[in-house]
Amino acid sequence: MAIVDIRDSNFIKLKSLKKEYLSDFCEHNSIGSSGNITDIISSVLSEFDKKNIITEDINSFIKKLYVKIRNEEIEATGATHQEIVSELNKVDEHIWGMVQGNVDSHIQSNYVRKFYKYDDIVNEIRRGLYKSIESYTLSSWYNHWSTIFLEDLINENRNVIPIIKKVKGVDVLWNEQPVDIKVTNLPREWFKDGYDIEYAIENPELVCKYMYELQGAQRFGDDNRLFVIIYDKNAPEESWKIKRDYELIKSKIHSFFNQRDKLDAINFRYGKKQYLAHAKVMFILK
Repeated sequence: MAIVDIRDSNFIKLKSLKKEYLSDFCEHNSIGSSGNITDIISSVLSEFDKKNIITEDINSFIKKLYVKIRNEEIEATGATHQEIVSELNKVDEHIWGMVQGNVDSHIQSNYVRKFYKYDDIVNEIRRGLYKSIESYTLSSWYNHWSTIFLEDLINENRNVIPIIKKVKGVDVLWNEQPVDIKVTNLPREWFKDGYDIEYAIENPELVCKYMYELQGAQRFGDDNRLFVIIYDKNAPEESWKIKRDYELIKSKIHSFFNQRDKLDAINFRYGKKQYLAHAKVMFILK
């Protein structure tokens, strides 16, 4: 994705709003809000072009709306950051029963197509599949809820504007640039190629190139991305525990997103085509 100008940035923000929220914004700023969502967005941008509203008007409205929505969700569920961390700390192991996204393939290959006798498959399910499914589900749960408070902390930063309703390839706007947030690990290929964590820190653009080129075909994209890489230097196999280290994550996010920094241009090859994306790497290290 190319770097966008401020008008396009504002368009993305407005596109993430439901019609009712767009109407509220228009009412607060004395803008006509008749027609469908596309018409309303056009009206708002027209007022922006005339300098009757400014980017800060849009940003302030969305920031306040995000806080309101999250407070309502927390009130309904009780899932404050403190409560989430408390629950995550109950996990004492982090074992993937199978590769994420390959549940059906795992079951078909290792159970359905492997045994033709009823008693055999039932015994195998009880012997191993239950545990695999439990581990897979708990790992997914752990990653989901640890990401919830991480993204909240990002969205609280003054240089970040949240996306209220999902826009393809955009989670937030940082310094007015759309980015898709990927909380991830360094790929195995990075280490197989003889690199270590220190080389990754020194060569973030190369890390981004690896990430784009090694993405799965089903999730392929050349969107602007922020890769959040979590790594324990002393015990790499326990890097997953960092995801619930609230104070460390909060400190790193505060330091990183306070930067008025630009995304790096990343040229990468996928299949037989060459692509240009813009990205950044944020390291959370212990």
